[in-house]
Amino acid sequence: MILEFAKRCEKNMLFSTVLTLILGIVLAYSPEGSIKVITGIIAALFLLIGILQLVDYVKQSKVEKMMSLSLILGILLSVVGIFLFINLESLANFITTLIGIAILIKSLFKLQFAFNIRDISDKWFYNLIVGIVGIVLGIVLLVNPFDSAKMFLRIVGIIFIIGSIVELVEICMVIKTIDEHEVIELPFEEKVKKEKPQKKEK
Repeated sequence: MILEFAKRCEKNMLFSTVLTLILGIVLAYSPEGSIKVITGIIAALFLLIGILQLVDYVKQSKVEKMMSLSLILGILLSVVGIFLFINLESLANFITTLIGIAILIKSLFKLQFAFNIRDISDKWFYNLIVGIVGIVLGIVLLVNPFDSAKMFLRIVGIIFIIGSIVELVEICMVIKTIDEHEVIELPFEEKVKKEKPQKKEK
């Protein structure tokens, strides 16, 4: 029945929502630990792929080794993986720094655009404000990349928590509504039940 199917779907969504809620709590409560765990997982992937590349190089024939990049890739990926394991904060710093540079460059163009349209539009002041705010944000990300990454993850965690709680309430209300109603047969389901195949008489 359609209501039973809907109830199963809601219960499946309930499981994923609870997982999202747990993830949000972890990110909000311990963003620094989350960064290290994420970096550790990425480091392990780099190291694993690097080792697989090295193993693949060893198994190759002499002719294949002449054209193969497996040795170089294996060494590079393994070195990156080991480096990330030793410096678990490095990836967060690198990514946050790139974001800071991108925001800073975009905001500088925004600032220049504001001055360019100053004489032809009265909206140039809004562009000026957005540009200045962006420049400040970019500088903050560049000066304190790790602290900025922690703040970003904490904000993401809070958003996950709020969204998950809202979704949990909605799912519980839907399940309660389904339980309060009797199972309803759709018109086409009733028609199928009534139309039973008749045996032909010989």
